[in-house]
Amino acid sequence: STLPTPISSTGCIRRLTQRKRGQEFKKRMDSLAAQFGIPDPQPVSGTFTGDDNPESKVSVACRRYIENWPEMQANGIGILFYGSVGTGKTFYAGAIVNALLDRCVSAAVTNFPRLLNLLQSAPDRQKLIDHLSRYQLLVIDDLGVERDSSYAAEQVYAVIDARSRSGLPLIVTTNLTLDELRNPSSMQYKRIYDRILEMCPVPLLLAGESRRTGNAKRRVGLARKLLGK
Repeated sequence: STLPTPISSTGCIRRLTQRKRGQEFKKRMDSLAAQFGIPDPQPVSGTFTGDDNPESKVSVACRRYIENWPEMQANGIGILFYGSVGTGKTFYAGAIVNALLDRCVSAAVTNFPRLLNLLQSAPDRQKLIDHLSRYQLLVIDDLGVERDSSYAAEQVYAVIDARSRSGLPLIVTTNLTLDELRNPSSMQYKRIYDRILEMCPVPLLLAGESRRTGNAKRRVGLARKLLGK
């Protein structure tokens, strides 16, 4: 008779260890999020399985960034996603974050309007800024949409400067062009943008038609078909 295949205790222990590690990581991320409301409570969207252009230069670069994450983290190398509205900047930043979260790497996505509101109401602003350095990867979405004032510029610089001093990677998405980032209208923002360009030495341009516009067209077409219009 055929002997039963022995159960691998090593494989079982590995799976249990991974599950425990994942549970502990989730608790730690939940604890971090509860302290200051960072990241945004809304789940980060975007995964590489949902990428509709996996052979593009941007997609390949993002997946290589994940594959080489230990080196990226050790050297504080971030990415700058820039381009017009709706071209996929936030999607790819989110895909990177979700891929790293799956590997139990602490990552958070936020934006400056949200940070400015939190800083304005925080009893200890420096404590909130320091809290951002507890994430191995920080993503700041939609740079440039924050209100334009001396106070806002001061707070934005404080956040960027603290991240720079931490030596940890930063990913930024923006509708601004490289020329606008390199030649801002004020000295305050020149300090900010110079630091961002230094921290994000990988600029990735997202071009083409807005995905939002394309999605809207598809929804209109579907609605007309369903309604017999």
